[in-house]
Amino acid sequence: MPAPSPPDKAGQLTKLYARLGVTTDSDDAVVVSDMFDDAIQMCLDYTNRADFTTPILIQAKRLAIVMYNQQADEGETARSEGGVSQTFETGIPANIIAALTPYRVGKVRGFS
Repeated sequence: MPAPSPPDKAGQLTKLYARLGVTTDSDDAVVVSDMFDDAIQMCLDYTNRADFTTPILIQAKRLAIVMYNQQADEGETARSEGGVSQTFETGIPANIIAALTPYRVGKVRGFS
C-alpha cells in the first residue's frame, strides 16, 4: 500500500485564492495568506495537534473563507438593516467543528 501523500498547504492556498477570486500578486493575497495561517492555527488548537493533515487543511481553508467574508463585520454578532436581520457565528462555525472533531487528540489530565 502506498504511503499517504504529505499535506499540501501551498495547493490549498492556491485553491483558496481561486475560491475568493484573489490573484497572487494583489494586496488581498497577503491578507488571505495571513488568514489561512490563522485558520490553520485555530484548527490545530481545536484538534490539539502540532502538525496539520490534509483534512485539517481543508477545514482551515473553509474557515479562512468565513474569516475573509466577515472582514467588514468583525466584532458584530447580529445586525438589522431595513427589516433584514443577520446573525453571525463567533469562533469556528459548527459545521467546521463537526468536520474537525474526528481528528481531535485527547489530552492526559493526570493519573489517579
